[in-house]
Amino acid sequence: MATLHERITAPAHLEPPVPTAGLTFRPATPDDTAGILAVAVAAAAVDDPRSRPSTADVERTLSTEGLDVARDTLVGVDAEGHVQAYGIVIDIPSRVTAARAVLEGAVHPALRDRGIGRKLLAWQVGRARQRLAQLDVDLPATLDVGGPEGSSVLRLAARSGFEPVRTWLDMELVFDDGPGEAAPVPPEGLVVRPATEDDIEPLRAAKNDAFRDHWGSQPMVASDWRGFLTSAKSRLDLSRAVVDDTGAVLAFAIVEVEPSAFEARGHAFGYVHWVGVVRAARGRGLAPLVLGAALDAIRTDGLAAAVLDVDAENPSGAGRIYERLGFVAGAVHVTASVSL
Repeated sequence: MATLHERITAPAHLEPPVPTAGLTFRPATPDDTAGILAVAVAAAAVDDPRSRPSTADVERTLSTEGLDVARDTLVGVDAEGHVQAYGIVIDIPSRVTAARAVLEGAVHPALRDRGIGRKLLAWQVGRARQRLAQLDVDLPATLDVGGPEGSSVLRLAARSGFEPVRTWLDMELVFDDGPGEAAPVPPEGLVVRPATEDDIEPLRAAKNDAFRDHWGSQPMVASDWRGFLTSAKSRLDLSRAVVDDTGAVLAFAIVEVEPSAFEARGHAFGYVHWVGVVRAARGRGLAPLVLGAALDAIRTDGLAAAVLDVDAENPSGAGRIYERLGFVAGAVHVTASVSL
């Protein structure tokens, strides 16, 4: 197979789209964070009403390692300078088994069906091709778009040749009013404890190992991982790690709490962003052990529910573990891709 540099055709020059529906287009700046968030929230209210993007989500996206805000982002602004649409190209910085560019964006629902999204997506595809065509590596490469099943972004992507490749389930466990179940006893020599900032790098190593055989996963780079675990909504105090007598992390459950999202879901909840077990420690019951400990911490903190997302085709059977713990599947999200 030829390298990406040899096989990907990319535009030599890429100009912003011409003004459309009263919007002009320019690169985003850090000052646009609030405007981008407002569009994302308005879009989610229509497409995914039980979710609410947060400032932390936008800030983390724009700080992805290697992302050039001046070249990898585009906003559509109206005559008053308000952001009404945006597109972001995220060239996943770690490339071990594949190269991926994730295209994120939205158009305010009041301005849909006017060709704005189509022009944004065309620009994103061109910019993603430019990014990936710089790589002198012999790897599979894809452009990925994600969204709630049936959403406008997926319909737009389908018209541009993107095809569904993976399905993700939103799962929720609403705690009852009774006492929680007694926590299982860890295997001899292991300890379950809250995560701390000192665990950030060991947790990254564990995450990269645990997710190595998961679809679409590439190793998390240190800066992006630290950004997730130190963001405003990160709750290391509710997160849990299973460690052995050497201090090595064998399993983990990473929790986030975003109060601005409580209203959309109807109650306060903790979001379990990652649950994993290093491959050498699988088969010892550590996944339900560490997740159960995190759920107990979420419940003790006074939150009404726990939420997580799971790959519907997860090779470790995670969905069945979550169902046994009482999680119920809800909204469906889809990743659609184009191979290069």
